Amino acid sequence: MKKAIMCGAAGATLLLTATPATAAPKDPLAALRAQLAAGTGVSFSFRTHGESAPLTQTGRLRFGKKGITASDITGKLALGGDEKPADDFGGGEEPSAAITAMGKPERTIRIGRTSYVSGGPMSAALPEGKTWFKQSPGWTSGVTALFGGFVNAADPSTLRVLLAHSKRSGSTYKGSMSVKDLLKASDWSRATLWWKLDSGVKVNWTLAVGASGLPVKLTTRLESKKVGLSRTAMEMRYTGWGAKISIKAPAARTVTTKLDPEKSALQLPPAPKR
Repeated sequence: MKKAIMCGAAGATLLLTATPATAAPKDPLAALRAQLAAGTGVSFSFRTHGESAPLTQTGRLRFGKKGITASDITGKLALGGDEKPADDFGGGEEPSAAITAMGKPERTIRIGRTSYVSGGPMSAALPEGKTWFKQSPGWTSGVTALFGGFVNAADPSTLRVLLAHSKRSGSTYKGSMSVKDLLKASDWSRATLWWKLDSGVKVNWTLAVGASGLPVKLTTRLESKKVGLSRTAMEMRYTGWGAKISIKAPAARTVTTKLDPEKSALQLPPAPKR
């Protein structure tokens, strides 16, 4: 009997040691704050899935002690129509310069609150010899941001509010809130969302973090009472945390602060001062 009890106890010990306790996930906000050293940063890629005009973005973010101090983002709209125009075969009309420019890559460099935009829809309105449009205060992205996301988990103020409105399951955080409330809390969203959304629009998100607690992937969808949940998903992936990031303003001789209003299909409104 004594031998049987000892064997049973040994078996129980094996079972306990064979099933390690699940480690609590690291705090994503604390992990992000630990990255906030001058000159370091992270890279990201962005893409949309669904019914809106497909947009892809690649970007680099440079950190300072309080958050993102500079960004360099290039976006490309996949509008189709790369083939030769119809009038090559005796019909159709040449597309306008503004329409042609919509399909060009658009790059936005933002340092502090000053932005420089090159390419994309606004390139059609640049004066001869100038390749960059300067705006201060400026936006994190140019016109192409209209088709993309405005939620960035690499921004401390944004990550803080996402976590506060999320429920966690393992290393995944899911939540939703009104865009109106997001704009009150998020520095990045205020500096990106230059167009107006209907009142009552909500943003839904799924945030995945790695073993370090740092964001790996953020997927967002918009939702409203009028149209329900958007069929377009916006996905942002983060790589290279802690890498050295250098972002510089373009040469002054290539920059202008004026556009031709008759040649630009879309122009950016003044950016917020905060």
